Order: sequence, then C-alpha cells, then structure tokens
Amino acid sequence: MSLKENTPAKYDISGGNPTDMIDISFRKYVENRTTRSDIHIVNGIPDYAYGPDFTLREKLRALPGAYPFFKAITNQYVPYMKQTLNMNALRVGPDQFPEVHKMTQDCAMRLGIGMPTVYIYPEPAIINAYTIATEDDSPVIVIHSSLLERFTPGELKAVIGHECGHIHNVHSIYNTAANIILNAMAMGLPILRQIMSLLSMPLKYAIQAWSRAAEVTCDRAGVICSDDINDELTSKAKFLYGAALDSDDVNLDAVLRQYDMLRSTPVRLLELESTHPVPVRRMFAVMEFMNSELLYSWRPEWRTPGQELLSKQELDARCEQYVGVIKSRKASKR
Repeated sequence: MSLKENTPAKYDISGGNPTDMIDISFRKYVENRTTRSDIHIVNGIPDYAYGPDFTLREKLRALPGAYPFFKAITNQYVPYMKQTLNMNALRVGPDQFPEVHKMTQDCAMRLGIGMPTVYIYPEPAIINAYTIATEDDSPVIVIHSSLLERFTPGELKAVIGHECGHIHNVHSIYNTAANIILNAMAMGLPILRQIMSLLSMPLKYAIQAWSRAAEVTCDRAGVICSDDINDELTSKAKFLYGAALDSDDVNLDAVLRQYDMLRSTPVRLLELESTHPVPVRRMFAVMEFMNSELLYSWRPEWRTPGQELLSKQELDARCEQYVGVIKSRKASKR
C-alpha cells in the first residue's frame, strides 16, 4: 500500500507539505495563550488573588472621586518617572542582562501578561523592586542593583514574578498612586504634600490596608513563577537582613519564630501605617499557599501524591489570620 493510500483524508499530502495544514499564525498563538490564561480567571480576576485584595480595592473604587483622583495622579507622574529611569537606569533586553530579560519573559508567559519593560536602578544600599504603570501605558519593573547582587537567580525570579503579579492583577493605578501619595513627604514634592494633607485618615488607612492585601496576592504570583517552590520564602528572609555578606545560611525556622514575638505585642499596631505586611507574616501566608489547591492548578508538576490541600476559601481565611494586624493567629509549630 502506498503512503498516499494509507494517509487519512484530512492529512492528504498529495497537494504538498502536510505542515501547511497547521495554523501557526500569530492570531492562533494569541488565541491559544488567551485560552490557557482564561482558565485561571474567575469573575474577571486571577484565581490566585487574595480575597481582601479585590474587596478592599472595590471599596476604594466606590469612594466618590477616588478612582479619577488616583488616575489623574498616575497619568501626570508616571511619564516623568519613566523618563527619569531612562536617564538614570539601565534598560534590560535580550542583549543587556539577558538572564534577567529571560526571567521576566518566563514570568510574563506563565501568567499570560504582556512583556514589561525592566530597568536596573543603581541603588547599592536599599534592596527593593517595584512596578510603575498607568492603565493606558506599558508597565515598567524597576530592580535595585543591590537586589540583583545579593539574591540568587531563583530568588530574583520570584521577585520578578511578584512584580508581574501586580501587572496581572491590574494593581497599576492603585499601587502607583498609593506609593506616590503615601511617600509624598519623603519625595519632597510640595504639591503632593498638600494633597496628602487633604486626605482623611480613614482614606489613608484604607489605601494602606488594600496595599498590604495586594502584596499577599503578588507573593502568590512570585511562587507560581518560581523555578523552586522555596525561592519566595528565602527571598522574604533576605528582605529582613539585607542578604548581608551574601550569607545563605539563614535558619528559616528561627526567622519564623519571630512571628509569635511580633503578634504578642501592641507594637504590631505600627503596621497599620505600612503598605506591606512585615516579611515574617508574608512568609507564613506563602507557606499556606504552598499547601493549596490553587498553587498546584498552576504548577501540577510540583504536587506530591497524597497531599492534603487547602481550598481557596480555607487558604484566604488562614492567610487573614496571619497577616491581619489587629488580631493574628498563633503560629503552627514547624
């Protein structure tokens, strides 16, 4: 029997190359990528998003004039920030820190977002990374040079994944506005100082509460994008001690024991003024996510047979007990 006779009709090669039957167009690629991403979108938001992140953001949006106010601030200030970065920082690309470019590309593809622009900013003293964007322009991720120097490649990728989480969850307007408004005094900008003085205390605390919840969401994105499930944990520990002397021998159990000391003192109420939960709280929230159904729906290759996993509802409830400032649960023994 000839090859032609043994070939199904739909793969008939009599007319030429059989690969011509395969749709390799960019449109098809976008459709396939969108389909893969859509299975993780629930009610318009990523399925891994921490519940209070969305509910608190909706409350902020419902405040009369709040969203137009935030949008106006970011639309005015973000272009200036981007131009400043372009003058004073190094833009990452395929031929400029290609390993960082590849990490970002991997994280963006994993979450199903567009490729952000990444800059490395010369800051040897402060370990940090952040995202700036408006809803009308492409996002930018800024990585401090100190972070690049002191974090392992895996930890760096977890940080980039975290920042991509801000983009994936459309935190841009609120996150950028919060950073601008709440750091107005530090920036030394007279106009923003005046704006800050007009804000009511309840609005200020609402912005800070949402920002803390948003960080929990994005820590989950950092885990999803990691090459190793523990990289998000070790990166959080390094934020506590600055990765001094490039030491990697930190005892995570000892770090986590700091949590019970923290939760037992009224000094914890100082966190109400913060836009980020303290690192040890975030580490406990990350460990809960590492035992959730959500994580393994994104990374099934990590799942161990027989694991008992938390549902989304159970996960959020347990995280709230760890990251809540007013009342926190006692840590489980490790």
